Amino acid sequence: MYSDLDPIYNEFQRSMIGIGMIANILLINLIIFRSPKDLGLYKYLMIYISCFELFYAVLEFLMVPELLTLDSSFYVMMDPKKSFLPESWLQAADLIYCGSFAVSLVIFGCQFAYRYHVLKGNRSWTASTPLNFVFWFTTPVALASFYSYFVWVFMQRNEYTDKVLREVGYCNDQKFGFLGLIFYPKLANGTQIVNWDSFIGVSVTTGTLLASEFTMIYFAYKCFQATRIFIIRSCCSPKSRRLHWQFFYALVAQTIIPILFMQIPMTLIYTSTIVFRSSIPEIGHFQSLTIPIYLAIDAFPTILIVRPYRDTVVRVICFWRKQKIAPRLTNSSNSKSLQPSMSNF
Repeated sequence: MYSDLDPIYNEFQRSMIGIGMIANILLINLIIFRSPKDLGLYKYLMIYISCFELFYAVLEFLMVPELLTLDSSFYVMMDPKKSFLPESWLQAADLIYCGSFAVSLVIFGCQFAYRYHVLKGNRSWTASTPLNFVFWFTTPVALASFYSYFVWVFMQRNEYTDKVLREVGYCNDQKFGFLGLIFYPKLANGTQIVNWDSFIGVSVTTGTLLASEFTMIYFAYKCFQATRIFIIRSCCSPKSRRLHWQFFYALVAQTIIPILFMQIPMTLIYTSTIVFRSSIPEIGHFQSLTIPIYLAIDAFPTILIVRPYRDTVVRVICFWRKQKIAPRLTNSSNSKSLQPSMSNF
């Protein structure tokens, strides 16, 4: 459904995505070159998250997805006119996009769980062995694949979704990436029925996300307790204690951002479509804008909270400013030295 604000939405999405890509590339370099030496596997988990968010940002930039909400319908669509991807790729890209939404929430639960096992000294779970690498790195992908399978099975186009698409200006033979739900479709005589396929699909996908969020909250609390006990009992230096808390708070901040900008707007969509059956397009537009905001800002808590990363960025900025100011000072001093000679003319 075209809106006069679509060009503004698209520019905003791509601007936010550009900021997010730069921030994550910067964070990856900081993690590689400025992390404490004893981070172990956690270092690679941090890189994993940044690489995923970089991938998600590139996907969003190439696709510019449109989230349409209307009455009891919610659609995720890829318009070939807006996308940089070939038309034949749009359906697969739409599915990967939905799966990435799941990864963005699951991945932080894995990171909290890993930190908890590190603080408890469970070497069998945290040692840098091939088995642990496979477990910690593939768990988010496995859950996202499970999520994506049910999206693919229960959220395809059908006669009910096509009827809504025709009402908002799309043609039946128009090709675009599509995944969506319609909970209470209307028959030709105006009677509303229950579309159980949509309810089954959303039950499984929402259940997967709720389970991952419960795991995340549980291990975040356990991680907080374990960090406090570890610092009280350990003989580590004050600098090391501060670093432990900085990494914990950075992870908490990174986790809150996708909940605020992705999960809460998605809850609003489901509430308006399932409960009230009267969603409006603006709710879908809001969600399509909050996802790029999440991608733009999620790397900044780690950059700003963890001191070795923050100090490195500050030093680079100060060096850049000095390099920029130095030529001006040189030119100014040269002009002053030339003033007496010029006064003789």
